[in-house]
Amino acid sequence: MPKYYVRDGVEKAIVDADTELEACVKCVLFFFNSFVVNGFFVISERGFQEHEEDKVYSSSMILDYISEKQKNRKKDGDSS
Repeated sequence: MPKYYVRDGVEKAIVDADTELEACVKCVLFFFNSFVVNGFFVISERGFQEHEEDKVYSSSMILDYISEKQKNRKKDGDSS
């Protein structure tokens, strides 16, 4: 499982996840103490410095992803 460096301009964390998106969601749900509205998250496999290949996700995209996953869980009968 790859290691990702995730930062939002205020907080940062290093997490293991299968994808950049999952790493970002993991940080938002379990490690970060705040959520930047109209902000963005930068995800890298190389460190916290800027790299050309870093992925950037908007906070609204992350919220939509979390909401959709939660909706699908409820639909499938999973209450967690």
